[in-house]
Amino acid sequence: MSIRPGPRAGNRPGPKPRLTREEIVEAAVEVGVDRLSVVAVAERLGVAPGTLYRYVDGLEEIAAAALELVFARTPLPPADRGWRAFLEDEAALAFDLLMRYSGLIRDFDADLGTVSGRRMRRIVAVLREAGFDPGAAVRVADAALDIVADGTVQARFVRGPQGGPGDISEPAAAYLDSLDEPVRSEVLAIMLDPRAHVLDKVALVLDGVEHRRGTGRDGYRGIR
Repeated sequence: MSIRPGPRAGNRPGPKPRLTREEIVEAAVEVGVDRLSVVAVAERLGVAPGTLYRYVDGLEEIAAAALELVFARTPLPPADRGWRAFLEDEAALAFDLLMRYSGLIRDFDADLGTVSGRRMRRIVAVLREAGFDPGAAVRVADAALDIVADGTVQARFVRGPQGGPGDISEPAAAYLDSLDEPVRSEVLAIMLDPRAHVLDKVALVLDGVEHRRGTGRDGYRGIR
C-alpha cells in the first residue's frame, strides 16, 4: 500500500485565495505607515506575501494607493463660512494629513499629483458653487494646494527622516548657519513652526484673490 505525502506547511490544498486590489489597499491603511510592508499587509489579509504580487506591482504601488485612499475618505471642511474660510481650513487639513503620512511620501515616493487629484476636483466644485468661474476655481485651488505640498516637503527636510516637531536635521542646521541676521532668526522661526508659515503663505494668496474679487476681475466676480 502506497502512502501519499501530506501537504507541505504553507502549501495548503484548496482554491487559491482571491483578493482585490481594493482589499490590499484597505489593509495597508489599517496596518499604518510605521509598519507598512508587504509582509505586514499580507499578514493582515491572512495570505502569503507573494500572493499580493498577483494584484499589485509592489510596495510603492500599495503606499501610493493607500495615501490616495486616506485623502479620498477625509471629508472636506464645511463651506458654510464662505470660500476663504473653506480654503484656509482645507490647507490646514491637507498639511496635517501630509505630515502624518509623510512616511509614505518620503519612503515610497508617492505621487502627490495623483493623490490629490480627486480631492482637488471636489474643492473646485465647492469654489464653483461659491461663484468662481471654472478657470479661476482651478487656479485658486491649485495655488493653495501647491503651497501646502511645497511646505510639507520643506518641513520634512527640516525635521529629517526620523525627526518630529521642533527637530532640525543636520542639513537644515547647516543651511541655517549659513545665513546672517536677521534672516537667520526669521528662517529659524519658520523651521520651528512650518505649519503657521504655510498657512500664512496661503493667506497671502487668498488676499490676492479677494483683491481680484473687489476689482471685478473676470472669473472672480460674484463670489460669496
